[in-house]
Amino acid sequence: MLPYAVDPREMVGKRALVTGGTQGIGAAIVQRLSSAGATVVATARGPGPKTAAALFIPADLSTAAGINTVASEVKERLGGIDILVNSVGGSSAPSGGFAVLADEAWQRALDLNLLAAVRL
Repeated sequence: MLPYAVDPREMVGKRALVTGGTQGIGAAIVQRLSSAGATVVATARGPGPKTAAALFIPADLSTAAGINTVASEVKERLGGIDILVNSVGGSSAPSGGFAVLADEAWQRALDLNLLAAVRL
């Protein structure tokens, strides 16, 4: 339950892209923007639970190809966006702290947590 009233017209006419939009915080952001009237596109590697997004684009945003897929689909279907929420992120690094990480682990983390946002 939201602690404040949602104006159902607050985001009418706005086009939003939410990365990582099928689970957790990303899914909550999709729900909030949709309930406020925005046209929302969610993206993630795979479709999670049913989303409130008007459009779902499956893509791996840790790759340039995934970014290009999302950007071209959004441009083609919506003509662009007004709001970008970079909610995608995570880590598959093994335990042991930074000292045990190989360069490949650092690169995977940077690709997903930093470069996805920069590229979009």
